[in-house]
Parts: sequence; C-alpha cells; structure tokens
Amino acid sequence: MNRSLASSSPDYLDAAGNMLEKMDIKDLAAPTLLDVTKIAQHGMATASGLSDFEYQSLANLAGGHKQLTQVNNVTKIPIPNEILDHFKHVKCQCMMGLFPEIGRAWLTIDSELYIWSYEHTKDVAYYDGLNSTIVSVGLVKPKPNIFIADVKYLLILTTPTEILVLGVTFGDSATRYASPARINSNLPKTEEIQLLSKPIFHLDSENVAINVVEGTENGRIFLGGRDGYLYELIYQAESNWFGKRCRIVNVSQSVMAYMVPNFLKVLTPNDPVVQIAIDDTRNLLYMLTEKGTIEAYEYGSEPNAIRRFAKVSQHTIAQLAGNIAKTVESDIFKPIARLCVLTYNDCPAMNLVLITETGARLFFSVNQQCLQVNVQDQNSPAKPNVSSLTMLQTTHISPTKRSPSPTKLVSSSTTAHGRPALGLYLVHVRLPPGYTPNTTIIKPKLVHAAHYSEGNLLLVSTTQQNQDLLWTVSSAPFLNRPFFAEAIEIVAMEGVIWKIANIPTRSNVNSVLRKSQQPSRMVLLSNQGAHLIELLKSADILQQLLTAYRGPHHTCIKSFFQAQTDIEACITCLILATSEQYRGSEIAMWATQAFLLYGGDPTYQRRLQAPHNGNIDGAHQQMVMSTPIPNQPMASFSHVGSQTHLQMSQYPLSPVNPLTLNATYNNSNDSTNIIFSAKHDSLYIYAARSLRPVLKKRCVDSDLSSTVNLEDCTMVLEDLNALKIFLETTSINDLYCNTTFGFSNQGIIQNGYNQMMHTPSFQNQNEQRSVAEHLQLEEKRSVTALVHFIRHACEVVALWKVLCENPFVQLADYLNPEQKTILTSCTFYDLILSRGEICGQLIIALVNSYIKDQACVGNISAKLREVCPTLYRHEDAVSFKATEMMMEAKNCIYPQQKMQIMQNALNLCKETAPNIPLHAICQQFVSARFFDGVIDLSFTCATKCDPEEYGIHFYKNDEPADDNEGYTYFAKRINCYKEVREMLEKLYEDQGGTFKGIEEKEDGTLITDEISKIVNQSIHIKDPLLHITIYEWLMSHDLTSVLLSLMEPSLGDYLRRNVLRFPDNYKVIDLLWKYYEKNKHHAQAAKILDNLASMETDAIPLDKRIEYLARAVMCMRNDTIGYSMQNGLLLKDVEDRMDIARVQKFILNSISAITPQTTVTDRAIQDLNNKLFDITDLYQQFAEPFELWECKLTILNCSHHNDTLLIESVWQKIISNTIQGCSTSTERVTRLFTKIETLVKEFSQSGNCFPLAFIIHELEKTACVYNMPEAIVPEKLLAMDIDIEIMLEYYYRMIIMNERTWTQEGNEWHLVESCILLTRTLADTVETLWCRSKRRIIGKALDIISSCLNLCYQKPSTESMQQALKQIQCRLQRSL
Repeated sequence: MNRSLASSSPDYLDAAGNMLEKMDIKDLAAPTLLDVTKIAQHGMATASGLSDFEYQSLANLAGGHKQLTQVNNVTKIPIPNEILDHFKHVKCQCMMGLFPEIGRAWLTIDSELYIWSYEHTKDVAYYDGLNSTIVSVGLVKPKPNIFIADVKYLLILTTPTEILVLGVTFGDSATRYASPARINSNLPKTEEIQLLSKPIFHLDSENVAINVVEGTENGRIFLGGRDGYLYELIYQAESNWFGKRCRIVNVSQSVMAYMVPNFLKVLTPNDPVVQIAIDDTRNLLYMLTEKGTIEAYEYGSEPNAIRRFAKVSQHTIAQLAGNIAKTVESDIFKPIARLCVLTYNDCPAMNLVLITETGARLFFSVNQQCLQVNVQDQNSPAKPNVSSLTMLQTTHISPTKRSPSPTKLVSSSTTAHGRPALGLYLVHVRLPPGYTPNTTIIKPKLVHAAHYSEGNLLLVSTTQQNQDLLWTVSSAPFLNRPFFAEAIEIVAMEGVIWKIANIPTRSNVNSVLRKSQQPSRMVLLSNQGAHLIELLKSADILQQLLTAYRGPHHTCIKSFFQAQTDIEACITCLILATSEQYRGSEIAMWATQAFLLYGGDPTYQRRLQAPHNGNIDGAHQQMVMSTPIPNQPMASFSHVGSQTHLQMSQYPLSPVNPLTLNATYNNSNDSTNIIFSAKHDSLYIYAARSLRPVLKKRCVDSDLSSTVNLEDCTMVLEDLNALKIFLETTSINDLYCNTTFGFSNQGIIQNGYNQMMHTPSFQNQNEQRSVAEHLQLEEKRSVTALVHFIRHACEVVALWKVLCENPFVQLADYLNPEQKTILTSCTFYDLILSRGEICGQLIIALVNSYIKDQACVGNISAKLREVCPTLYRHEDAVSFKATEMMMEAKNCIYPQQKMQIMQNALNLCKETAPNIPLHAICQQFVSARFFDGVIDLSFTCATKCDPEEYGIHFYKNDEPADDNEGYTYFAKRINCYKEVREMLEKLYEDQGGTFKGIEEKEDGTLITDEISKIVNQSIHIKDPLLHITIYEWLMSHDLTSVLLSLMEPSLGDYLRRNVLRFPDNYKVIDLLWKYYEKNKHHAQAAKILDNLASMETDAIPLDKRIEYLARAVMCMRNDTIGYSMQNGLLLKDVEDRMDIARVQKFILNSISAITPQTTVTDRAIQDLNNKLFDITDLYQQFAEPFELWECKLTILNCSHHNDTLLIESVWQKIISNTIQGCSTSTERVTRLFTKIETLVKEFSQSGNCFPLAFIIHELEKTACVYNMPEAIVPEKLLAMDIDIEIMLEYYYRMIIMNERTWTQEGNEWHLVESCILLTRTLADTVETLWCRSKRRIIGKALDIISSCLNLCYQKPSTESMQQALKQIQCRLQRSL
C-alpha cells in the first residue's frame, strides 16, 4: 500500500521528527536533583535551605491570594465501626499500618488482626489464629512459581516467639482484566480480600521479636529484629535436605558471631530495627535502628545473595552534616525519623534521603564515582579533586563489645573486580524551613512521620497532644529551575498520624506527562481514620490562579511564568488547555490565552562563547547559588572490616558565578541563529512527553509480541488526540497573531553558554517588521510540520491499538521474513516516520485474519477508515473487497462462475492500480490458481506506474548511470513483475522442484505444464522487462532447455547484456552460444565458444575447453555458414588452438601422473586447467621443468620442429627413462617395446620427429647393454610393421661402420645376430614382396650377409654364425 500522507507530508514528517527528537533531548536534559543541589557543579558536598527564595509560601507566589493551596483534601474515611468496637478489649498493644499496594489499612489489637479497604470502609478481613501479641505485620509479594496462582501476596505476622506466613487471595481477579500482562492485576483494590485459613509457614522466631517486615519485588522477605539484626525469611517450593521449606537466616552476623555463647549475647545492649527501606530499582536495602544507626546492603535474586557495604551511626551523620552546614547547630540533624529511598527514576545519582525530627533532609549516594564530575573549568581559586573523597567506616558492632575503635583507612574507588566500590556518601544537606534570616515560616518540630517522592516532602509533626501538623514541601511551582526552591504549606490534621503512604496508580506506564496532569494521591492513617489527600501539580496551581483572577492578565500569572521556565509554564498551560476535564470551559480558554500571551516570539541569537562548564546546562544556571560550604568534603560511610575512617578534602568556594567570568566573544563563529519561541518548544516537548512511553521502544520483541499493550496505546492516544484537538481548534494564525516579541525571563541564559538574546539593530521599522515576519514564518512552518506529525502519529498509535485488540503474534506471522526482521528492529519512532509500509502490511494481516476466519470485514474496515484514514485509504478498502471476492471464488464449485468472479476481482483491482497491495492480491490469485490474473495485474500496475515507458527506454539504452528518472521507473516496473517471479517460484516448489513441460496422455492429447503456460503468456506480452523477469527466474533454476526453447529476440539481447555486464560468468556465455547455434548463427556461436575456451578461469576445466573448441570447429564446418576468407581464417585458428589444447591435455595428464604430488605439481595442474597456453609456454613452463620427454616430443612434432640433435636427445631420454627402475631383463623388454610401439603409432608418419635409424641404433645398443634376448630389436620392430627394406638399409649402414660400441658393451656379435634374424625373416617372407622391389630388397639383404661374413672370417669361433649366414644367403639367391 502507498503510505504517503500528501505530496509534502514526508518532508513535514522528517522536519517534525528531527525537531521532536531535538526537543526530547532538550527536555531530558532538564535539571536533575544532582544539578539543583549544585553537586554536579561544584564536585563536592553542598547545603541548601539557607536562602529566603529556597522556601516560599504559596501566598507569596499568588500575590497574597490566601486560598491557593497545593494540598487537596479528597476525603476522610473513618475506621469501620466493627473494628472500633474491639478497642475496648485492648490489653497489651495496638498498632496500625497501610498496605497501599492492595488499597488496605490494618490494625492489630493484641493477637488479632483487622484489614479493611481505606477508600470504601468495606471488605473487613479478620484473623485471630494467634495466641500471642502481634508485634509486626508485613505484606510481601511471593516468589513466582512457588505457590498456587491465586496467592497474590503473603501476609507476615510475627509475635515475640513465632512467625506466621498467610496466603492472601482476592475475589475472581482473573476475570477482571483481559490480559494480566497489560494491567497490573496485583492491585485488586475493589476485590474482596481473603486470608487462607491455614498458614503456609509457621516458624519459631528463636526468641527474637521482629519489629519490621519488608519484601522485595522479586519475592525476598527481610525482617528487622529487636536485637538490631537483619534477618531473611528463605522459602522454597520443595523441602531441602533437612526437610525444611522455610527458615530464617541472620544476614547481619558473620560466621564468627555464631561461636559466641548465648549468655554473652544477652549482655549485649540491643538497638532494635525500626525501619527497612528497599530500592528495587537498584537491589539495595537500608536499615534504620532505634538509635539512628544506618546499615546499607546490596542483595541479589537468590537466597543468601546479600552483603552489607556500609554502616554508620547517627552521631557521625550529624557531625558530618554539621561540618557541611556550619551556620546551624548539628543537633538539628538528629535523631533520624525516617528513611526515604530515591529510586533510579527519581535520581540516578542519589539513593537515599534521611529525614530528621527537625525536618532536615540528608541526601546520600552509594556510588562515589557517579559524583566525580569534571570541574576543571570552574573559575575557583583551587580546583577540587573529587578522587580524594574517602569513605568513613563507622563503629562495627561486635557481639561482645560495642565500644568504637576508629581507624583511618584510605578506600579504593573500585573493587577488585573493577566495579565501583559501594558506600554511603553524604552529598547534600537540605535544611528544613524556618532557618533563613528573614523568614516568617515556623520550624517543624518532633517530626515522627515523613514521606518523600517525586520532589514532594510530607512531614508530620506533633505540636499538641492528639493533633498533628502536616507539612507539604513541594517543588511543583518551580519545575525545571536550576536552583533548589520549594513551596510550603502547613495543614492541621485531626488526630495523630501513624502512617503515610503513596497510593499507587493502576497504570504501569511511566509517563512524565501523566504525572504532571494527575495529582499524586496520598493516604494518611490516623487514629481517626484514613485521610486521602492529593498533592497538586503545577497545572492545578495555575488553574487556581486563573480561577481566582478570572483570566491570564493578572501579574500573578506572569509571576507564575517567572517562577517556572517559559517552556515549562507553556506546557502547564497546554495541560489545562488540552485537558478533557476543562475542554470547552473558561479554564481551557484562559490557559490558551496565557499560552499565547506569555509564550513569546521567535528571536535571533548571537552567541557569546564561554568556557565549557562540565555537565552544567547554561539554561539551568542558578540565579542564587546553593550553599556549598568552603573547605568541606563530601562525607561517606562504608563498611570495611570493623574500623572507622574519616578524611576531609578542602574545597575553596568562589563567591562569583563562574559563568560571568572569562566570557569571550567568539569572532570565528559569529553566526546568527533563530531561537524559536517558548510556544513552539512547549508544543514539541508536550508531543515528545506524550510519545515518550513508547517512542524509543522496539515495536515487538523477539517473539513478535507487542512491547506495548492496550493500556499504553490508549494513554498515548488520549494525550496525542488532546494535543491534536488543541492544534485544530487553535489555528496557526492564532498562535502567531502578533509581531512583537513576547515576555521571556529566559533571555539571558540558554543552551550551556552565557548568551545574548536580542533583535539585531535594523535601519528602520519596516526592516524590523520584515525580520519578525520571517521569524514567525519559519516557526509557523515548524508548527505546521508538528500538526502533520501529530495527525500521523495518532493514526499509527490508533492502528497499533486496534492490532493489540487482536492476537498480535498471529497477525505478525502473516508477514514475510524480511518484514518480520524490519518489524523486530523497528522502534515506534521509526514506525511513525519511515515505516509506513509495515503499517500497511499489518493492516493487510489484520483484514486477512478476518477473511480467514470467514468473518465480515465490513466492521473492521470501517473502524480502520475511522481511526487511520490515511493509512487505510479507499484503495485499500477496494483491495480487500477484491480479496473477499477471491475467497468467494475459492468456495465456488462451478468453474465458469468461479472464473467470472475472479475476473471481476481482477477488473476491480485494475481500476485502482497501482495503489493496491499488489503482493497480497497476487497471493490471493495464486492460491485460487488464477495465474493469468497475476500476469495481467502486474502488467497493468507496471504500465500505470510508467505510462510513458521511461523504464523500457532506460533499459534499451543500456541503462545509463546519469538517467535517475529512467532508473526509478525501471525499478518500479521490475518491482511489479516480482509478483510473477514469486508465482513461478511457488508453482515450482509445489511441483517438488521439477519442471514437467509438455506431457502426452494415453489418448494422445498433450498437457502443457502450468509453468510453461505462464512463461509463454508472459513472453507474448510486449514488455522486455517482464521478459527479463522470466529469463532470470529460468536461469536461477537451471531451466536452460526451457530458456533456449524461447525464440524471442529479447532473449538474445538479454544474454548479450549479461555477457557484457558479467564477462566472467561463463554460464551466461555458455547459454549465449547455444542460443546462437539454435538460431543458426553458427559463426557467432563459434566465436563465443572460442572465447569460452580461452577464458582464464578456474570454473572451466581443460576437458571442457577442448570440448568448446571441438564444438567451434563443428559450427564452422556447418553447411549453412557459407564461405568467406574471414570464416576460413577463424576455422584455421580454432583448429590450431584445438591441437595445442590436446598437447596441453597430454601435459596435464603427465603431470597428474607424477608421484608424489607436490605444491609445484598442484600449481601446474591448476594453471593448466585455468587457461590455454601457447606451444612455447607449454614447452618452457611445463615440459622442460618437469622433464616430460614424451610431451617434448609431442610439442616438437606439433610445432614441426626440425632440430635433429634435439629430437634425438629426446628419444634417447625416452628410451633410457623407460627401462629405468626395471629389475629383470623381461620387464625391461616389455616396458621398452610397449613404449616404442606407442610412439611408433603416434610419430611414425611425422618425419623429423621419428628418426628411425637413430631409434634402431639406440634400441640395439640398449639391448646389448642390458643383455636382452638375441635379435629382440628387429623382431619387435618388424612386429610393429616397420618397413623391412628401410630396416635393411639402416642395419647395413650400422654393419659396415664396424663400430667398436658393441665390443665395449660386451657382445661384439650383437649386431650380426640382429642381422641374421632380419635376413632370415626376409627369407621366410620373400614371397610376399612386391616383384618390382623384390630384387632390390634381396640385394640389400645379400649385402648385409656379405658384410657379416667378412666380419666373421676375421674372428675365430664364428662357424655357427657363418653357417647360418650362408644358409640364408643361399635361400635368398634362390629367390632371385
């Protein structure tokens, strides 16, 4: 499907996407807690709360408006009456607490436990199965796969002597939500709670009373004892070796502590544990004792996987805090009232907040290295060295002795394994309200309950009996300011507050925008009941101001913008203007007016360069410095052995803001840039916050399951739609109705530099107005792009929501592997900006799933047209209508009717082509075996994509590289014809990878294979690009016979192009000569064959080259080739090359026979196969180096070489090498004359290369030397049909020479014996001689006999030879 929005929409999307990413980065770079406390700036421990601006009352912010509040009392719900009735029976102890994770409060009266819903005073649960007084209660999540699925929580009840573990279940919570993975089903606030009657575990507490019970998210249970130790309740599904499924382990004591006698432990003073705080985001646990000692642990997921890394006393903490904040007494830093965990989302660099009874806050970090920021560019007299920070080891509690033994130890910044060393590092001290010189705010006293989260602090202090004060300290009015400022409100409460807890939301989505839209709900449990309050956010404060002053024109509204940054204040206005609660009301109108009035206008920026200041963003520089005290270090606590360590580092403080110094104007980069207004940036940041929960997420996981659920999509879609409605109701012209520059309090500090924001000096007012109009035009374009982006993003998210309402994994299975790979690697940011085709394929998969289930597609089609009309257009609806028709055709049993339905579907698709899902429709056609429809529809789409046939022109002009337009249309056509190729592939696979062609039935009729029909039909369409598709598919499956059967001229053109493009592809060249031969172009075929044989490649062996040359000779000798000088010369060259190739083959065989094979021989064999050599190279590179004498003789014969001495030397080497290695005379004779016989057959007619006289002489000499049988040489030569007359001549010459060779070789009568055999053979066959030459031959023989007789007469003992010669002589004479 075509997924473009409009002609300019892709540009809008890219521009908006880039700006959105930029603004998202800017928003994420907002000041963190580490920044506002100035720790990152100064690289040392700091203090704050000493300046008047750091604590402000809401009345001052509202210009004296006393009704402004940041706490909203939602309701007060009393304790149920049925529980109050039991108070009169209290004997020993009564306790209260909260289980906010399940929306319940609890109360113990001696040994009885009552649980009820604090929001509805319903669902009262009761447990009285204990006989002893309950001392602690805890609710924890169980480990997975330990208990039955109905057990959602474990309730831990402890008494002084026992520990009881109960299972907690709820009413039919399994049917509450469609998918437990999408919504946290562990928050069944309105479900009926049920406690299992029988305890799951019942343990002895080993005489240790448990004060505190806390659990982790992964199911570990930790207990704090009155003895000051930390215990863990370890449980498992099956019993261990000792038969226990559950046991208690002391994780505070070392192994040596177990060796101390129990009576000594009794003498040790106790320090009971009063609180355990767990940070599940970092797997950290903190423990507070009654005397204020803090212990820090790191734990894992397995039992016993826990270690203590820090322990510090209350006195040491107060001492170090006093050293940091020297202007106040250190007594305000003790005693410690509460531990509050800072999760990773709260602050990645800080971990823990201690709250004292005076309301002071002490911020700690467990990692020293995360605070080691670069402060080298600070303009202070002395540059601090953070690496000198040390960890303080406090008093180690011994089982027998509790007196401190301090020792200074220098700690390492990393452990032995290279990971950062953990400890407790005091990094910031926040004094409570009331400690500034001119403040009118009272000081909190006797704080006994506290809660800190998301920048909001709740303190409960006691001023009089039975009445507490609630202090709310919030940074909501000062969002994203670079300093630590908070607003204070004091509320009188009814009764005494026992517990404070945050009411968790049902949504698991971490949305910054939703957090700023919705107040934080808190529950305060007192002896009067549960007080539900809301901590109001910045938008709620602005709503109160707009309501109080009836519009945005009061100075207090401007003060609100000054208290926050312009961008953050504009976002706050957008929250009200887009809120569904206020939509169409005066509040929304006033918020929009404030947004327009104080949102400013775009300006020019001329940048002044200043020294880079570490990680400090210039936009976040402090207006008034925090209070890092001179010469004070960061304090740290780390548990190392049992000793104490304290070390200070000097940090002189410069009283001057370093950004005001050394600012130099950078003339080399004096550029003027456009700075968009706060309105513009706030719109983009609002959109970024709306999409942030999903934007950078991958769409699916490795299992192709959606990474976001229905709840995520609904939330994001609601926020995007709200912004879209705002942008549609507030036109672009309304946003930029003025040309004056609006109010801005951020004009001096921007983007990490000390900058000057100003409008350039212009010569006249008209030029200034022109520049302002240009700036607003640029900003309008950017906002217009955002409008397009929001609309498109709404459609994509809405589509994903519809997909999540269906089985997503099954829908993803409809995608092909490539699309699955793209989807797996795709984020939602990619999906919105550039992956519209994936959205289209998912829509196809969705509708196809309905069609497959035989469900009506009308409803889902209408819904898609409603939620994503751009993604699912009219053409898409038409295509799915065609799909539905194809499904109808499949179920039709009448062939003619079926064909008519398919033809109608084809015509419907052709009308909307090419804007159709061609691949999906063609798949439907193939499944219905409507192959003609695939070809026709593909051709129609290709024609409509390229009506002017630019793609065909591009192909016919050899695809010029500079014709980009032609290539585009060429690619479109090829892409359309890809469906034909896939159809052929499907049919080929269905046939088992075979091609049947044309088959004949028993009755004689012919059946044409479907593939043949498709090929023939495609070839008849006059589009060479379709032909190319067919040719490439046939070649990919080696169906060369089918390919060559096509008599289409385009085939030859296609093969020629491929040969030119890929000259080394011998397969294509092989097809080309076959094509020429089949079409009777024999000369062209011969040339290609000759070129094939001459190609230098390892893909063609030598045998194949010889075959190519032989075929070339056959082509040239064809009768139809005609006669011409050129053809004759070509034939002669081919024949010569073939002769040389045969010689090369002989050499190859000879080298292959060499044993053993070496690297040299292997290389030679490879070279001989890779190309054809000329005759000289064969001799010099192979025959000579490898001493291939027969090959040399063949080369000499082939080249008609007439060097007699060379030829004779070769024969001599052949004869000597033949008999070399023979052990017996018989073996020598056999091998020698077998070789001679072979050579005689090959070279007897070759002239110079067959010197018979020399050969006879060498053979006789060899026979004499090796004592071969008498006269073996003439006997063997005569058997080889050597002419006897020639032999007589050569023997006569040898006999008359009377050489001494024979005597030297050991047999001077050897040659005479050979002559006797030769003449006797002649005498035996004299009758067969031709009469004309008979006398001449006999005469030559008689001459030989006479010469032999003369030799015999000269020597004694020759009578037998003389007699034999005379007998032969007489016989020959009688034959004359």
